[in-house]
Amino acid sequence: MTWTATQYPHRLAIQQLLGKDLAIVSAQKWLLNKNISLYSANLLWDEEQMPSQFGQIICPLLASNEHKIQLMYVKHEKLTKANVLVFSIEFEPDFLAQWDMQSVFAEEAIHENIHGLQINICKETQTMINTLLATSVVGGFADKLAQIELSLGLLRKAIHQIGSINDTYSVPACGFLSNNSEREKVAQAKEILDEEFEQMLSIKELSRRVAINECYLKKGFKTMFGKTINEYQQGLRIAKAKTLLQTQAYSVSDVANTLGYSSISHFSTAFKKATNMKPCELLK
Repeated sequence: MTWTATQYPHRLAIQQLLGKDLAIVSAQKWLLNKNISLYSANLLWDEEQMPSQFGQIICPLLASNEHKIQLMYVKHEKLTKANVLVFSIEFEPDFLAQWDMQSVFAEEAIHENIHGLQINICKETQTMINTLLATSVVGGFADKLAQIELSLGLLRKAIHQIGSINDTYSVPACGFLSNNSEREKVAQAKEILDEEFEQMLSIKELSRRVAINECYLKKGFKTMFGKTINEYQQGLRIAKAKTLLQTQAYSVSDVANTLGYSSISHFSTAFKKATNMKPCELLK
C-alpha cells in the first residue's frame, strides 16, 4: 500500500520525532500478519547537517484502554544524501495481549515521555533493521517469517532498553533527553564551551563535535542548562572580560582581541548589554 505525502498516517509522529515537518517523498505500508505492520517513509531533508540516527518507542493508550507499540527508526546511509528514511514497526493490542505487558506500560519513562522514548541503534540493531529492509515486501511465507522474527527481535531490544533507562527527564518536547547517551552529548557540548569559549564556536561545529543533531542540541541545552547556547557562551566571555579588565593589565582593546570580538565597538556593546556598564568603567 502506498500513499501521497499528505495521506501518510504517521506524519505527525514523524514531525514529533524529528522536531519539524518535512516533505515526504514516498511512503508505503506492508502487513506481516493482522497484528504487525511495517511502514517506511522517505523524507526530503532541507538542512546541510543530517539528524542523528536513532530509534524511538511509542506506547500510545487507545480509546479502548489498550496499548499498542510503535517502533520508529531514523536512518540515513551517507551525510551527502538529501533524504532520511523513517522506518516503523507497529504491534497491535491483540498481539501484545498474549503476554502480561502491564509492567512495561507502567514504566515511569513511558508515562513521562508520552510522545516517545528514544532508544539506541547499536550495531546489532542496525544489522537487524538493514536485514529487515532488504527482505522482499511481496515475498512468500519464508520471507514473512524472517520479517516477523526480525521485528520481534527489535521489539525485544527496545523493551530491554526501557527497563535500563535511569534518571528520566520529564520533558515531552525533549523526549530524546530520556536517553543517558544523548544527555551526555549535551553535557559534553557544555564542557567544550567551558574550555573553548574564547573561540565562540558555532552551533553547527559544536553539534558535529558531539555527534548530535543541531536542533536536538539547541533544545536539549536550553532544557538542561536554562540558557541558549549563544547566551551561555556570551555569559562566559563577559565573565572572563570582567576578570581581565579588573586586573588592570589589559586595555579594552586587549580584552576584545583576546576574546575574539570582531571590533572594540562590538565588544563594548555586548559588555554593556550584559552588565549595564561600559568596559572602560572597570579600568577606573
